Amino acid sequence: MITTNTRHYQGNPQKNSPALGATLAYLGVNGLLALLHGSQGCSSFIRLQLSRHYKEPIPLNSTALLEDSVIFGGWEHLKKGIAVAADKYKPQIIGVMSTGLTETFGDDMVSALASLRQERPDLDDMPVVLASTPDYIGSMQEGYQRTVEALLTTLAGHSSQTKEPSVSGTASNSNSNEDPALYVALLPGCHLTPGDVDELKEIVMEFGFRPITVPDLSISLDGHAELEAAPVVQGGTLLEDFQRLAKCSACLSFGLSMEKAGEILKEAYGIPCYNFPSLTGLKATDAFILTLAKISGKAVPEKLLRQRSRLLDTLADYHDQLGGQKIAIALEMDLLYSLASCLVEVGSEISVALAASQGGIHKLSLPIPIEVGDLETLEERAAHSNLIIANSNGRQAAGLLKIPHLRAGLPVFDRVGYPQKRWIGYEGTQQFLFDMLNSLS
Repeated sequence: MITTNTRHYQGNPQKNSPALGATLAYLGVNGLLALLHGSQGCSSFIRLQLSRHYKEPIPLNSTALLEDSVIFGGWEHLKKGIAVAADKYKPQIIGVMSTGLTETFGDDMVSALASLRQERPDLDDMPVVLASTPDYIGSMQEGYQRTVEALLTTLAGHSSQTKEPSVSGTASNSNSNEDPALYVALLPGCHLTPGDVDELKEIVMEFGFRPITVPDLSISLDGHAELEAAPVVQGGTLLEDFQRLAKCSACLSFGLSMEKAGEILKEAYGIPCYNFPSLTGLKATDAFILTLAKISGKAVPEKLLRQRSRLLDTLADYHDQLGGQKIAIALEMDLLYSLASCLVEVGSEISVALAASQGGIHKLSLPIPIEVGDLETLEERAAHSNLIIANSNGRQAAGLLKIPHLRAGLPVFDRVGYPQKRWIGYEGTQQFLFDMLNSLS
């Protein structure tokens, strides 16, 4: 069941811009130059939000629209922005995202790109991804979702003209004579941290698969040291990896928002597609592991069985402390469902389930209604809860109500090491429960 806040204003919004979600998706593609079609203020805010969360420089460019562009349109600005980016920075891919400003005016990015290619035939081979992400379509999750779909639609069939250097952890390390059936496509949602994506790849490789991850934040935003900031993304999914998607034996998507992206590959290449709304919790992780065992034809590795055994022991040791706890959660929908369903599984009670947007939540259910609203709603509803789970902006509500606050989601800027945290799988679930209990103590 879904309810919507009856207030006609956002007192303390918890949602992020869809263009921020688009930027996040682009940051997982190697050699890509991200270009925001909007004002410099929009791009500055996105860089601020992401850089204080990841503690990394965020390569994001802007078409820098001014007042006259708002009146007369930014069509020529977009053409010039793409051309200058291609000429000055020599990226392998250009990823464009729109804003509420340009979408409300009605700028046609597709026709602008077509016009540019007519004027500049030398740019015909430059792959340009166009993602429509106005502010009024939802939150970060919707922007990320649309951008991943645009990446797959635009790049999956693109012919790479250059050889890429291999990057550790990607399918590009594979030998050219390897069995293509070993490839699996992984489509992680925006609710997964770089640490989660790393864990995801490690689990898949335990079954002998070579993952192709789109996008792959575990390489680009994992906190590694770079000598200097670059205008294009360093690390992530390679352009040639998109060509390998057609060879994959299966596609695994994570988070309900990624279900449609998986269907794109299924329709294009006939690849079997499996969607996992959650990877946190015993039941959710079991479903994922058994699916991998089925499609690989292999037994579950001993390493994973040991991790499961440790999680079961944790549930036995702390069931009396986990059961009956009242938890208020305010997050993007995919992450909200992942954590809340895990808590319900261990006997906790969800007192407030506050989603940032309505994207796809009619397909998911919790024991209480899922409400779409802001962090002011959190203050109004969470007074009798034992714990609040929200991003760092939820600290005001937690402080006012004098309730412990476990940070999750984006942004988290007042705790160290969040991008490396793991919330999924048997080990991630165990750590989540430990963090919850330590927050309550």
